[in-house]
Amino acid sequence: MSKLHDFAQAVGADIKEIKTALAGKAEKGEVTANGITQDQLNTAITQAKADIIGNAPEELDTLKEIADKISAAGGNTDSGIISKMTELGGRLDTIEQEDLVSVYNTAKA
Repeated sequence: MSKLHDFAQAVGADIKEIKTALAGKAEKGEVTANGITQDQLNTAITQAKADIIGNAPEELDTLKEIADKISAAGGNTDSGIISKMTELGGRLDTIEQEDLVSVYNTAKA
């Protein structure tokens, strides 16, 4: 098995344990399948969107709008994408070599 697979199993086991522990602690009528209220879920979604978009102006808050802006300015979005994908590949190689189970268990302890 790969190190990422082992890590996923360790995290999954802990999440399952947490879900089981929380299942009986909230009223069933106000809790979603994941054990949180709809209001909590909506707040988390709104915050995630704000974190991703940040202070981008409305005309640049989607990937298509950003790509169109780069193209209009004479930039080449293809080479930029290839560059970022290559960078991402290097990061994934680094993560794959990391003993994430050990790091996770140390952080959990």
